[in-house]
Amino acid sequence: MMLFYVFLPVVTYFVTRAVMRSFRPEFGGCPNAGILWLHPFRALSLFVGRWFPLHYQIGYYRSEFRFYNKYGSTALGSVLPWGATPTLWLADAQAIKAITCDVSVFEKDVEAYEVLHVYGRSMIGTEGAEWKRHRRVAGSAFNEGINALAWMETTRILKEWTEELDSQVGSNGTISLSTVEDLTQLTLLIVACAGFGRREPWKEDISTATLGGHKLRFRAAVLRSVAIESLLINSFAPSWLARLRLPWVSRIVSETSDTYEALRVHMLDLVSLSRAWMVDGKVDSGMGAGILRNLVEASTNELDGDRKSLTDDEVLSDIFTFLIAGHETSAHALSFAIGLLALYPDVQDKIFKETLDVWPHGLPEIATPASYKECMPKLVYTLATLHESMRLFPPLSRFAKVTRAETTLVARRFIRNKAGQPDKVKAFSIPVEPGSIVIVDIMALHRNPLAALYWGEDVEEFKPERFIDTETYSWPRDAFFTFSGGARSCVGQRFALAEGVCILASLVRRYEIILPSHLVEKPFEEQRRLLLRWKPGLTIVPMDCRVRLRRRGSCP
Repeated sequence: MMLFYVFLPVVTYFVTRAVMRSFRPEFGGCPNAGILWLHPFRALSLFVGRWFPLHYQIGYYRSEFRFYNKYGSTALGSVLPWGATPTLWLADAQAIKAITCDVSVFEKDVEAYEVLHVYGRSMIGTEGAEWKRHRRVAGSAFNEGINALAWMETTRILKEWTEELDSQVGSNGTISLSTVEDLTQLTLLIVACAGFGRREPWKEDISTATLGGHKLRFRAAVLRSVAIESLLINSFAPSWLARLRLPWVSRIVSETSDTYEALRVHMLDLVSLSRAWMVDGKVDSGMGAGILRNLVEASTNELDGDRKSLTDDEVLSDIFTFLIAGHETSAHALSFAIGLLALYPDVQDKIFKETLDVWPHGLPEIATPASYKECMPKLVYTLATLHESMRLFPPLSRFAKVTRAETTLVARRFIRNKAGQPDKVKAFSIPVEPGSIVIVDIMALHRNPLAALYWGEDVEEFKPERFIDTETYSWPRDAFFTFSGGARSCVGQRFALAEGVCILASLVRRYEIILPSHLVEKPFEEQRRLLLRWKPGLTIVPMDCRVRLRRRGSCP
């Protein structure tokens, strides 16, 4: 094994040099960072991303700004040998803005999203007129009404969740919290109700009788289907493998198939319910379901010539996409935020003081439609904390665009002075040929330390204040890409922020968030490294973000 690790870098070096003699990325004077042995934005690269590429190779998921720093450039060239495809990496806000605004030249890499087309084509994996049709249907559902409903539902479910947490207080007066597990369920319940009219309590009735003929309960079907392993098996494993009775393999393929079939039946139940509301003349039966209503209404329109119509398969695929995007990204982003609050008690104290002004007599048990408009604008520091957490740990670390026409982009070169700070920043032009892949490197963009351009030399620090505008400062919105940008920016951005701010503020108002006991005596850098470890998946996935909660004495 030792010989393997000794010789692998040597072999990789010489093979890379040999390949690069044949395949050179054609990006003018852009620094050449090497070979990509896997497409950097495909399901397979997400699946193996914990192990490959290696830390010294371009495409390594945890490299952040390191490669750009090494070459002194906000743009790097590389090549994918399969097809000799030039691949440009960008951590430059101006170049990225140009890409996302010019949809005629830079198209979404829709092939990467085929793995999500379990039931049909959806908004997330389409382009051009097809994407516009999906967007017209769903877009109007994401209004201030659904944001207010998300706030109300968050308040309701938080009350039930915290009641269960309070029953788990240990002998030392603290509660152990696995953030990913609990927040995944919390955000799923919120989007299921606010977007699709499925209102469930926090504590699920797991008796057999509640299955109602379904193979899996709704929550289990959604949570299993979102795993990258399940998506890969569903996409690439032939169904006949389930019939061969092979040890382990047939069982896994069969269980995966059952998961997606169970979720399909649950989604059909939602569609049937919405159609019944429409027949009875009900808008949404008082249960939200704005997204569902729009999708189902579109399925009743004639597809030919109608700009707001969807097929039945497209309806199911969009429901599937919104269920996934509406809960997993938020759950993981909030997990990192809570972990950071445990590490930075001074930030937590500022949020607590802010919540005292909003809820001086304790958390409300019920929120009204007006609560969102009353409370959200007052939670400025809480929102900044959520933004800063998503800057350091963006749910999507990168995405790809395919170049359809010859064009030119502008990036920056820089050198470091004797103090180690970026200096002498100079713009340069990059010719981009048709067929090239452009990688928007969100993680690197968010860690770009160029003081004159984006976040500054304290870029690695957790500092929510950088997201609060003042009379002399406006935070660099073009350098923040958590919700993407341009025409393809996230349609549910305000929904996600509403539930996220409500969850963070409510949790801090009720509890003090502290480190798990096994990290207390460790040095701060090790605490941070261990608590905030992550692995690539559909979003970046926290690996062991566990904290403790201590009930605040001032809370009723």
